[in-house]
Amino acid sequence: MTEITRQKIFEKLESLKEYLGYLNKLREEIKSREEFVSDFHLYGNVERYLQLSVQTVIDINHLLIVDLELKRPQDNYEAVSALYEKEIISEKLAQKITRMVGLRNILVHEYGKIDREKVYDVLQENLTDLEDFQKTVLNYVK
Repeated sequence: MTEITRQKIFEKLESLKEYLGYLNKLREEIKSREEFVSDFHLYGNVERYLQLSVQTVIDINHLLIVDLELKRPQDNYEAVSALYEKEIISEKLAQKITRMVGLRNILVHEYGKIDREKVYDVLQENLTDLEDFQKTVLNYVK
C-alpha cells in the first residue's frame, strides 16, 4: 500500500470515528422512538451523520480498490464485494455494509418517503457494523 493511500485512509477513519461519536451521543440523548420520529432536529442530525459515515466507508472501499489495482466496480455494492473477495472484510461484514450502502442511497436520493422508524432502528442496532468496518480496515492498513 502506498503511503499516500494509507494516509488518506487514516484521515477517512478519523472522520468516521468523529461521525460515530456524534451518532453515539445522539443515541444517548434520544429518550424514545416517538421522540426521535417527531423531532426533526434529532432525526435530521442522525440522518446526516449516518449518511456521512456510510459515504466515508464507501470512500475507503474505493481507496483500497485503487491501491490494490482491482477492477473498477460498477457501483458501491460491487465495491464492498471486491473487499470481501480480497479477504479484507468478512462475508458477514460485507453483508452488513451492503445494507448500510442501501440505507445511504435511500437517504441521499430519497427514494420515496424515508422511514424514520427504520433510521431509528439503524441508530439503535447497527452502529457496531460501521465500528467493525473501522476496526477491520485499521488492522488491514497497519
